[in-house]
Amino acid sequence: MAATGRTRRALTRPLHDLDDLGHLGHLGPLGDLGGPGDAVPARPHGGEPHPLLRHHRWIELARIGEYARMGLLGPQTAERIRRAVLALSPEPATGSGTAVLPDPLPALEACVRSRLPDDARVWHADPVRDDVRACARLMRGRERLLGTVAAVSRLSRTSMEVAARHSGSVMPGSPRRGDRPAQAMTFGFYLAALAEATAGAAESLQALFDAVNLCPLGSGAMTGLEAPWDRHRLAVALGFDGPQPHALTSAASGAWVLRPAGELSVLGTTLNRFLNDLIRWSGPGRRFVGLPDELSGPSPAGTRAPVPVVLEGIRDMTRHLAGLSYEIMAAQRDIGYADPDGAGHDGHAAEELFSTCGTMLALLDRVVANLRFHPERASRAVRDEPVAVPAVAAHLTLEHGVPDGTARAVVDAWASASGGKGGPAGALTPARLSASGLTAAGERFGVALNVGEAEVRELLDPEGVVRRKRTAGSTGPEQVLLLLEQVGDRLAAVDRGTAQRSGWLREAWEHTAGTRAGEAS
Repeated sequence: MAATGRTRRALTRPLHDLDDLGHLGHLGPLGDLGGPGDAVPARPHGGEPHPLLRHHRWIELARIGEYARMGLLGPQTAERIRRAVLALSPEPATGSGTAVLPDPLPALEACVRSRLPDDARVWHADPVRDDVRACARLMRGRERLLGTVAAVSRLSRTSMEVAARHSGSVMPGSPRRGDRPAQAMTFGFYLAALAEATAGAAESLQALFDAVNLCPLGSGAMTGLEAPWDRHRLAVALGFDGPQPHALTSAASGAWVLRPAGELSVLGTTLNRFLNDLIRWSGPGRRFVGLPDELSGPSPAGTRAPVPVVLEGIRDMTRHLAGLSYEIMAAQRDIGYADPDGAGHDGHAAEELFSTCGTMLALLDRVVANLRFHPERASRAVRDEPVAVPAVAAHLTLEHGVPDGTARAVVDAWASASGGKGGPAGALTPARLSASGLTAAGERFGVALNVGEAEVRELLDPEGVVRRKRTAGSTGPEQVLLLLEQVGDRLAAVDRGTAQRSGWLREAWEHTAGTRAGEAS
């Protein structure tokens, strides 16, 4: 963050020759940036038909400042070009008709040139535009990244708030595999895991913003430019932490989209697993987690249980997210690093990646906020499963002095014998487990156990199992609330960081466009 702080302080330096051009107005605070505490929205608005147009206008304003500093443009000509860039409307700048051009730069240049005098012909005299296009894509990407950080943080905070309300709501954490015993836990404990996982994702994405926020402008096609552009000043004017040090890396790496694609693929896979649980727990045979009718979808004919259509839809989005991430990776694979086209064909997939992620997060946030927990159904489900059997072995060791290996063997024999009585093997329920059965199992291994029925019933009580969990991060209600408090502190830091970075981008825009922070627009 030191580099980012240096960038923010550098914004107070004058833009040399351009400072005497006067206040020319601007396009608004970063176009689609919100207030100082808001993150950058995922989608552009305001009538701009091309998502990169605003960024190209911002780049042009910064480049004009450099033309003037290098003495290639006089103050009056520079001012005239600035006015032409600021006065552009979206339609002529991107061409006629309804089709969105793949690259708005040629149309923007042609539109501005039509308004300039002959002595402005040095403007855009550079023979290449690769670094300009790369810079615009990165500027767009970093804003989408900030918007994603804010959306992930909102989901984490929603999960945290719902988890706090259910820190004592006991339910079975049944694995899919039948050879693994069920565990008693609380719904709050489960949602705290979702809150913690998404808080970690928000932190990683925010750190990634800092890692990729290096300016490629001034690198040319891949080997640099002949004119003495001050790349640090360009970076500051565009809200970057500094220039990308190597010209080839600026043009070729494409890391600004590869790394978010990897992070979002991990996030999507993680959320997919949580969705699998919610779908299973809201389905037939469970139904202790549900949604309001407007989110559940229609019920199948002849049934009363709603189908969690929205959950399945969000799960499909997580799969699509993984597919898009792979598509972005594959677009750069097997292309030489010195190939200037190696990192320039992922714009559509990147836009779809961030848009899909934004929709997925918004829907899941609404789902989590509206989750309904049915304690009576959960209580029946958890009491029908031997959730405490694994803990009995530990109890025998700690309270009755039975060696660990022997205790586990005794409990396994107890569960096996109890499950086979009166039903198919494996049909074990807590009601079939008795103190006499445990004593008999102990005798088989030469262990004399003095346990009463009340002790066994207390050991098998699901609420008691949950209360006895004391380690940090466990399902014990006090531990869940402590974890949620820690997650809340982490989210507060993320939200402050998002607002701070958004503010720095806005400050850079206002400075470059001619409006200082705090002045009237």
